[in-house]
Amino acid sequence: MIQENSGITKSNIFVMKTTHPLHYSDKPQKQQDDDVAGSFMDALKTALGKVNDLQVDAEDLTQQMIYEPESVDIHTVMIAQQKAEIALSLTKAIRDEAIRAYRELINLR
Repeated sequence: MIQENSGITKSNIFVMKTTHPLHYSDKPQKQQDDDVAGSFMDALKTALGKVNDLQVDAEDLTQQMIYEPESVDIHTVMIAQQKAEIALSLTKAIRDEAIRAYRELINLR
């Protein structure tokens, strides 16, 4: 609907120009460097990978102690097992706290 009124054109259709790269466009934008969700996900994956590596190392040393007792020191095996146990306990505690915090957020009304 276009109306002419003393030289001014009025219409209900507006054409928007994007002049800034952060404005909306049809092109997919690159992921920002300060992407908190991505960096948190990467940090969580890295931490869980390290916990898994500690568990695997402790299991490997235990197997090595069983099959080749002279090739590994018992103290090394015990230290690896304790590191793995502490890392797993901390991971469980963090998981429990995250679930508790999520439930508290859900119950807010």
